[in-house]
Amino acid sequence: MMQLPFDRPTPTTVAPEFQELQASGEIARMRTFAGHPAWLVTRREDVIRMLSDDRFGRVHPDPLSAPVLSATGQFYGPQGTDHERLEAEFRTLRHVTANSLSVRRVRELKPRVEALVDRRLDHLAATGAPADLHALLAEPLPVEVVCELLGVPLADREDFQRWTADVVYLSEPERVGEALVHLNDYMRALMDRKRAEPAKDALTDLVRAQAEGTVTEDLAVLWSVALLFAGHVTTVTRIGTGALHLLTHPDQRRAMLSSPQLLAATVEELLRVSQPDLGLVWRWAVTDVDTGRARINAGDLVLFANGPACLDPTAYPEPDRFDVHRAQLPHTAFGAGPHLCVGAALARLELQVVLDLLFRRFPELRLAVPEEELRWHESQLTGGLLALPVTW
Repeated sequence: MMQLPFDRPTPTTVAPEFQELQASGEIARMRTFAGHPAWLVTRREDVIRMLSDDRFGRVHPDPLSAPVLSATGQFYGPQGTDHERLEAEFRTLRHVTANSLSVRRVRELKPRVEALVDRRLDHLAATGAPADLHALLAEPLPVEVVCELLGVPLADREDFQRWTADVVYLSEPERVGEALVHLNDYMRALMDRKRAEPAKDALTDLVRAQAEGTVTEDLAVLWSVALLFAGHVTTVTRIGTGALHLLTHPDQRRAMLSSPQLLAATVEELLRVSQPDLGLVWRWAVTDVDTGRARINAGDLVLFANGPACLDPTAYPEPDRFDVHRAQLPHTAFGAGPHLCVGAALARLELQVVLDLLFRRFPELRLAVPEEELRWHESQLTGGLLALPVTW
């Protein structure tokens, strides 16, 4: 039986095991980081179809004995036993925060995001070459943006930046557990402040829904932690890998800068091609499911390989080729169906603003070290670069 993690030829390419499974169409049995058995779904069409299937959910009949992706804490475990109730609560949460996270609201944030990026680029220029693009731009910017959207005080960013990064470690259970405790305690205290001082942000929306009895306090805290995590950690990875692809594909960078209409297409292609290790989503079968290629029993863990599905050769011609002119087939970088990431519009905006302003201001930007010398996170679920040295 295959065992996670799979070895990749390079950090920017997908593991051969994913490609083999996609070619065969198999939904295979494998072992997770915790050594537990699970089903692995890799083809794009299967990921989309099964993530949209309500026979898979976040619950398990015996949560304490459920198979899990990682044994490092409750972040990776089931969230109860009542599937219908939990899904109804999550639909309510998405509705409550829909306005704060809508495309319209995100567009309103664009001038502020541009100002934040410009300030970061000023700092990059003042630092001088060579500089670490990860430390000076990719890592701090998403924290600042998510603070604006959720209503989190920027003064607290160093604490929750550390906590959200610790949550995704695939080892060190004590570290993960402590981070979750800190995040939950912090969000409860912050929601108390929002009750006293409401504002136009997602956390105030959650506090209002809680006061109306629409959601419980525990669920509001859980959702706020998820929003903070999704708006920070994954976007850090996406900015770094996106910038790296444009640094190593100068022809595609020139194409993006030559036509404003290509900016959005470039970001979609980067979301598809630059994250082969990002986007592993886990669910448990609520009932027995026969997919036609696998008989999945109730309680079985199912892993959806959203990142590798973006490089599925049965869906994308020459899937590894980065081409900003590619005809856009919807990708699975943000999930699918009712589980589509609620922060997708914000992530797209950040990537468009960052990559456009970065390469227009620094047209000679290039790697300061050979690509093979770049170091990557191997111990975190979200992967990503440890540093991105550049010069100009």
